[in-house]
Amino acid sequence: MNISVLFRRAGYHFDKHTGNEMAFARSLTGHKFPRYHAFCKMDGSKLLVNIHIDHKAASYEGTSAHSGEYGEDSNLLQGEAERLKNLGN
Repeated sequence: MNISVLFRRAGYHFDKHTGNEMAFARSLTGHKFPRYHAFCKMDGSKLLVNIHIDHKAASYEGTSAHSGEYGEDSNLLQGEAERLKNLGN
């Protein structure tokens, strides 16, 4: 299954290309923020996904810094990562 199809099936929309990565986003509430934001790339036959939660848009013009949730201590992120893994099987 290709990356775009997998993320579309998971309820994500394509956000952008960043270098050799594709970014996808999925709302948590039906509004633009907060949202899951996943950066994906292929490493040989492995799909690598870096996912975080954007709580709001960037606060300062000209910067991409924003309030986000990263890391393994987030139950929301752990649950979403598991859901994505199960869709790929």
